[in-house]
Amino acid sequence: MEIKKISDLAKILKQNQLTKLDLTEGDVRLVLESAGGKVVLQEVPREIEIFEEETTITMEEKKPVEETITAYEQKSPLVGTVYLAPQAGSAPYIKVGDKVKKGDAVCIVESMKMFNTIEAEKDGEVVAIPVDNGQIVEYGQVLVCIREEA
Repeated sequence: MEIKKISDLAKILKQNQLTKLDLTEGDVRLVLESAGGKVVLQEVPREIEIFEEETTITMEEKKPVEETITAYEQKSPLVGTVYLAPQAGSAPYIKVGDKVKKGDAVCIVESMKMFNTIEAEKDGEVVAIPVDNGQIVEYGQVLVCIREEA
């Protein structure tokens, strides 16, 4: 990078009362920092990513184990905000690995200032909870996956 260009950038940094300017141009990364009225120059070579071409992963190897499990997908009956615990700071209704019975509370969906308790529709083991606490959910969005007991 040219000295003139670095000097101009340092002036811009000072004039605009900036504390840091980070610029990447080609293979060069330039970092200008203001330190007590002085401009400090740090020129860093840009990181180079290396990829190994020999590694081959098939689609079957990429699948997580959970995706191969057949489970009942319990869906949200309404649009709203999902809460996985009865109140902030308390234990969640369910977690992955828990056994649930039909009618057990699995979460709450708040819609239009109404808190609706969502109950398990099947007996079984909770294998996935694809929503986060406080997340907005759509009608028909999966709330919990339950592997039914035989």
